[in-house]
Order: sequence, then C-alpha cells, then structure tokens
Amino acid sequence: MTLPLGIYKSIKDTQNEGTYYGGGLTLGYAWSIGCHWNLEAAIGVGYVHSKFDKYVNEYCGDFLGTHHKNYVGPTKLALNIVYLFGNGRCAKPEVIEVPTTNEIAFKPRFALPFFEPVAEPGKERAFNGSAFLDFPVNKTVIYRDYRNNQAELDKVVETVREINSDPNITITRLTIHGYASPEGSYANNTRLARERSAAFMEYLRSLFSFSDEVTDVQSTPEDWDGLRRAVESGSLPHRTELLAVIDSNLEPDAKDRKLRKDYPQDYAVILKDIYPALRHSDYTVNYSIRPFTAEEARELIKTKPQQLSLNEMFLAAQLCEPGSQEYNDIFATAVRMYPDSETTNLNAAIIALQRKDLSEAERYLQKAGDSHQALNARGVLAAYQGKMDEARRLLEEAQQQGSADAARNLNELRLMQ
Repeated sequence: MTLPLGIYKSIKDTQNEGTYYGGGLTLGYAWSIGCHWNLEAAIGVGYVHSKFDKYVNEYCGDFLGTHHKNYVGPTKLALNIVYLFGNGRCAKPEVIEVPTTNEIAFKPRFALPFFEPVAEPGKERAFNGSAFLDFPVNKTVIYRDYRNNQAELDKVVETVREINSDPNITITRLTIHGYASPEGSYANNTRLARERSAAFMEYLRSLFSFSDEVTDVQSTPEDWDGLRRAVESGSLPHRTELLAVIDSNLEPDAKDRKLRKDYPQDYAVILKDIYPALRHSDYTVNYSIRPFTAEEARELIKTKPQQLSLNEMFLAAQLCEPGSQEYNDIFATAVRMYPDSETTNLNAAIIALQRKDLSEAERYLQKAGDSHQALNARGVLAAYQGKMDEARRLLEEAQQQGSADAARNLNELRLMQ
C-alpha cells in the first residue's frame, strides 16, 4: 500500500499490525452556489503516534520486529458538494419592524396620592322612623290589639332593640314626636297629640330601661305641613284652591271648616285618604358608636360598614395590598356609605383612574370639590382623555394652589407631548 505525501513509505513492502492514535485540527469553508447547494473545502493537520509489528509482505510472512512511529503533518484534505434539504435559502426572510424612538408610546407616571379623611371627634348617629298608631275616638291609651297597632309597635320595638343590644352602641337620646290630624277642635287635638305621644313613650320605657335624661316627648297638635304635601302631590279637582286655604292666615279650626264647607267632595277624600296618615308618631333614636382600630374596621366593614367613620375605613384600607380587590372594595364601600363626602369621592376617582376607568372617575370627580387635590385629579383625567390643553390648565391651577403633585404631573404631561 502506498499513502500520499510520503506517509509511512515502508508499508509498501511490509505488513503492519498494531494501533495508532492522535489528534488534529480541521479548518473548512462553505460557499453557497444555489438555494439548496453548497461547495465546501476542508484541510486538516494533526499528530499520529503508532505502535505496530512488522512482517514480510507475503502470506504468513516472517516477523521483522516491533516499531514505533510519530507523525506530525497533514491529515485531511477535502472538497465536497453538499445538498440542503427543506426550504433552504429560497424562503422569504421574516421582516421584523422595530419602532423608532418616536414611535414608542410614553407611559406617564402621574402622581395621584390618596387623602386621609379627617377623624371624627365622636361618631354620633340617628335613626328616624314613623309609627301610625290607631286610638279609639278621643282616647289616649294604646291598645296593642287595636287595628294595626301590633305591627306598628313591633316595628318600632325591633328597631330600638337592635340598636340597644349592639355592644358597640350607646343610645344617647330617644325622642317621640306625636301629631294629630286637623279635623276636630285645635284644643282637643293639642291634648290628644301630647297625651298619645306620652303613652307611646311609656310603652317603650316599659320594655327598655331608659332614664328620664335619655327620653324626650314632643307633640304637634295638627299636621298641616303633612296635609299640604299630600294635597300638593295629589290630583284633587280643587288642588290650587285647597292649597290657598292651607297657606292662609286663618286659625286652624277656621281652615278646616272652610275646606269642609267650600270643597265638600275634596274634603271627603281628604277625610278618608289623607287625614288618617297625619295621625302619626315620629321617633328618633340618637346613639354614639365607639371607635375601632384599623384591624377591627377591616372586619366590621364587611358586615356593619355604617358603624365606621371615613377615617376608620381609610385606615383599614392601609392594611390591604394597594390595588387588591379588598383594597378597592373598601373605597367603594366608603363612597357608598358617604356619597356626598368630597374626600371619599376623590379617593374613589383615584381608584378609577388607576384602573383607567375614565367614565367612573369623571362621575366621582363631579362631587370631589375644588381643592388642589381635586384639580390635580381632574388634570390627570383630562390628560388620559387626550385633552392636553385642559389638562395643562387644571394642573397649572392646582400648582398655583400649592400642589407639588400637580408640578410633577405637568412634567409628565410635557413628556407625553
């Protein structure tokens, strides 16, 4: 055998048996010559060490000895034509459009801090209701089983019991204000209204341990204001004339006689449908609620939010993760319980702005007042709505009133543009 480049010349005349090992480096390059074809060339150099037994080059030739040999030099020389399967380089390359700096949308980071409501010095609340008790003619004693008295009394007792049994509440005042209807003499109606109110209070005091300092009994002999409201909202044929009599300077008994004499058909309807509702006893339960910790408020807002002040609700929210469902629910409850509070509406608007709910934010901001905090929030809303001139005007006005947040937001507005 003859190898190229003069490698192992001696093997031409002998047989060799043994092993060899080595290593090397191959360098190659490929040229594209079509969609699917490459031309590749390679050359390699390396080192080979061999150990072999040498024999005479014939069948069962004589053993000539054991030899060692080291070689350093070319080990590979190649020229290949390669076919590429698949789409090769003929497929159209995918073009990825990279936006320029001007095309990348700027996301402003507006300053919209929440505002802590002022703590109430004391949580004073009141519950108002009306009871329509029936009495026999000229009587002032309450008969529980007379007409609809049982249902009316139970309604009042249940309300007072619920308030009185709450460990967080202390009743500070219970007021009964009784009214009589205008028919009959004014003097007798004065007595009936006063004594029936007192009877109602005594009934409640028999069930609850209220002291004289807590209770208050008042009375109005005839409920002419109630009569006027009923006639004005009704459809009696002589409504205008009836109202003129009610508003006149006549004495109460003279008014009632004139109504009965001049407008008998209308008066019959008044006597049957309106006067009974004017015989009523209004009651007011004034009470105070103890203060709560933030932890207590966080639990109580789920069951009795009416017992919490705005400040307590705000402090409860601070225990929650900002933006969480519980956090947002607390602010939603606050604005539901205190719908006319400017601070509550402002905080609810900020929650809406953070969610990018612009219609809801606009609705809350209508009741958020004109403080620099509210102006700042309205400026941010205008910016989100794309009303840049209005946003700048509102933010500049807020800045002039001392809002550092508005100053920062003006800078964000400039970056947006």
